[in-house]
Amino acid sequence: MKTTFKAALVALTLLGIAGTVRAQEVTYGVQVGSNYHMTSFGNKSVKDNNGKVGVSVAAFARIGDRIFFQPGIGVSLLRKEYTFENTQKTPKFYQINLPLQVGYTFLQDGDFSLRGMLGPQLNYDVKTVKSSLNTDYKKFSFDGRAGIGIDVNRFTVDAYYSHGFTSVDKTLDAKNKTVGIMVGYKF
Repeated sequence: MKTTFKAALVALTLLGIAGTVRAQEVTYGVQVGSNYHMTSFGNKSVKDNNGKVGVSVAAFARIGDRIFFQPGIGVSLLRKEYTFENTQKTPKFYQINLPLQVGYTFLQDGDFSLRGMLGPQLNYDVKTVKSSLNTDYKKFSFDGRAGIGIDVNRFTVDAYYSHGFTSVDKTLDAKNKTVGIMVGYKF
């Protein structure tokens, strides 16, 4: 089931790329915002699992109009708080994110548009995180990302949810789950 969903996300992204290659409209933009990182843990020894607020900065290109492809690159500070092995843990993750989304503009009225986006996101942790001697977070992870956004003139507001498909730590059976809101400007 998970493999099928991953394959569907990648296929949808490739379909979006193929469909927008002929598109002539390309918009670039930058965004800044906050995120709330709420890792899910399969290891039942993890207690008091609490998310924390972090920050994100990103740049994107939007290729196409009604149906579009939106690749991006960003950096994020993700924070967590939980108890493992009777010790309070508060790891920080410094990530480079590469979302590859396909989107559809549902409503366009003059300078206002409402759009939805879906696609995979690749993550790379810049700094190795260790929460105990028995754990070791992986450098690379793979998420699915879905979002909705509005554009008003050159300003954008996007809300998104990303769900981890790969375990970022085998001992903890930890997977990323993040919600965020970004505000931006298109050039």
